[in-house]
Amino acid sequence: MPLKIMSLTDAAADRIREIMGESDKPVKGVRVGVKNAGCAGMAYTLDYVAEPQKGDDHVADKGVDVWVEPKATMFLLGTVMD
Repeated sequence: MPLKIMSLTDAAADRIREIMGESDKPVKGVRVGVKNAGCAGMAYTLDYVAEPQKGDDHVADKGVDVWVEPKATMFLLGTVMD
């Protein structure tokens, strides 16, 4: 069985549902990415997903959908979002 990129706690899934509910447009889930930031090197980003982007990895866990941008995959392998 292949390694899941990431999994979610119940609290994370609940928070994603809240975030999606705050959108003024219909959304299918959220997208996790990374960007260069400060001396630590990277910061995570979280955006609404109206339509998934080709090439993103898809994680379906606890009833929510999370897409991971390719650049972020190596930083998130095996992690748990809480």
